[in-house]
Amino acid sequence: MTAGIVREQGRWLSFGLFSGFAVLSLVGIAGQFLLAGMSIFGAADAWGLHGLSGGLLSVPVLGMLGLALAIPGLRRFRRDAGILTAVYLAQVTLAGLGSRFPMIGALHPLNGLIMADVAMGIAKARFSRA
Repeated sequence: MTAGIVREQGRWLSFGLFSGFAVLSLVGIAGQFLLAGMSIFGAADAWGLHGLSGGLLSVPVLGMLGLALAIPGLRRFRRDAGILTAVYLAQVTLAGLGSRFPMIGALHPLNGLIMADVAMGIAKARFSRA
């Protein structure tokens, strides 16, 4: 009986963590656009913070993928979490190539929109099933 309770609590903790990662991804992506806009329009020189927070986005993105792969109840999110991870890796690659190849770097903001769309789809699906 106790093992069943612990298992159920772990399941709900995993679901809550996944949901938190979905929200953090969306907030982080929105923050990326804000930081870029602040730098472009002179409100602040936030490019360093943009890069740092972009790296920190790996935590919720990879966290969602790991949970979706490990927890049977989150199986339906495996494909979308995998897509988000792939798009995130493309984002980091585009940022890295941008200074040497500006036309490739120009795809970085567009890819950010794709990331936002995928993350929104995950969050929407997760909270509509909660």
